[in-house]
Amino acid sequence: MQPNTHRKPEIKIRSFLAIILVPLLIVIPTAVYLAVSGVQRDLRTIADAYTHRIDEVITELRDENRRAIQHADRCEAIREELLFESILRELIIVKNGVAVCSSKRGEIDHNLTDFIHRDGVTSGEYLIDLSKDPAQRTLIVVDTLPGDKFSGAFSIVERGYLVDRIGRVENDKLSYIRARFGERTYPAGQSFHSESLHLIYPSKQYDYSLLVEAKREFILRELLYFIASGIPVSLMISALFLVTTRYLRNRESLLDDLKKGLKRSELFLVYQPIIDASQNKVTKLEALVRWKHPTLGLIGPDTFISIAEYHNLVDEITDFALERALTELTELPLSKGIQVAINIPPSYLHNPDNIDALIYYNSEFKQQGYELCVEITERQMLDELSRNEVNNLHHQGLSIAIDDFGTGHTSLSVLKDIRFSFLKIDKCFIDTIGIDTVNAMVLTTIIDLGHKLGVRLIAEGIETQAQADYLKAQKVHFLQGFYFAKPIAAPELSACITDIDQRT
Repeated sequence: MQPNTHRKPEIKIRSFLAIILVPLLIVIPTAVYLAVSGVQRDLRTIADAYTHRIDEVITELRDENRRAIQHADRCEAIREELLFESILRELIIVKNGVAVCSSKRGEIDHNLTDFIHRDGVTSGEYLIDLSKDPAQRTLIVVDTLPGDKFSGAFSIVERGYLVDRIGRVENDKLSYIRARFGERTYPAGQSFHSESLHLIYPSKQYDYSLLVEAKREFILRELLYFIASGIPVSLMISALFLVTTRYLRNRESLLDDLKKGLKRSELFLVYQPIIDASQNKVTKLEALVRWKHPTLGLIGPDTFISIAEYHNLVDEITDFALERALTELTELPLSKGIQVAINIPPSYLHNPDNIDALIYYNSEFKQQGYELCVEITERQMLDELSRNEVNNLHHQGLSIAIDDFGTGHTSLSVLKDIRFSFLKIDKCFIDTIGIDTVNAMVLTTIIDLGHKLGVRLIAEGIETQAQADYLKAQKVHFLQGFYFAKPIAAPELSACITDIDQRT
């Protein structure tokens, strides 16, 4: 049976499409929601402005009604005062159902029983059809006398005002505006209902509501804007998800490869010489684990050590470093008494078997003429158990160094609780030599601290003669960095150490 060679590409294409489409399925509905919310917000603002204007007119007409009622016997004065009022079509004073005064016609005598309901009329705002013609529909503001529903003042709004304010909409966001007073709607013949995006907005002052409907063009414009704005966001989410997924897959793949690499001897050691500043000769070596991946080449320790720590492989790597360093250095004709530093994470000290292993290797290194130095790395917290074991190892005769002090978890409160011989200064502080920065002040503080604690200082990451000279002047005891030598394989150590001793 032939294998399906197209399956993996199909899966990758589907995964890629999912990464692209899933954010879109979130972003597009969100964009639609924001667009609709924006349209509704604009409709609310517009409706509020329109109701505010209409409320002002109604309030003004109510005031005119009250003044007219107070001076009902002065019809001519009322007529003179309101004759040229632009909003007001006509103010009529009614007594017992009979119109007795008009702001346009003066004193009149007109029976309004056909207009006024047999039970009378209450104060309020109404829509009326002049001459019983719906095309002449306008607003009337009524104020009756207390206890008398057949007497009061009736202000009829000039129809042109309603046409200008409601009937004629000059706004690129609105399709139309309609008003409802009681059971009637303005403009006449129009329902107070919409199939499109709209808002019904009641007056805060009077008993009427406005219906404002958004133009389709405005809705479409808002939708296109928010969707167009959302697509880059969607693509950014897809890209972030793609990068994160690839990163996690790579880590998972590297984890499997690291487990295999430990079994296939893909890990190896390199050694970086450390110079005694007072003797100008190599007296220490730091053993560093490296990994040569069969397809990816060299994998940086910052990558695979963090994976090893997270997945509890760091103990196995530490055991490898101890065993390999002992094996390789035993075969070399190096000077007796050279100290070999190996990085030990605090978690390694939690296992009693590992403590026994360190004591065992310390003895084995001594038999070969070397001294083992345990460098406690700062990648993890040095907890109480680890501190106790550090003190135990120091008591057993092992040299203890605190690696990369100032960049990780070790604090002054931790230092006072442990016994150690060396304090290593990280490269980030060495790089500040000759530069006026905050880290430059920290470097001086660390050096002073080391001297006050009575421990030996090791500066790593030295790359220039100026840095080396400065550190010597500050009485830093040991120097390490590319300026002297890069990390090299064990067979090259003898020649490298001889060269350094001659140069320095």
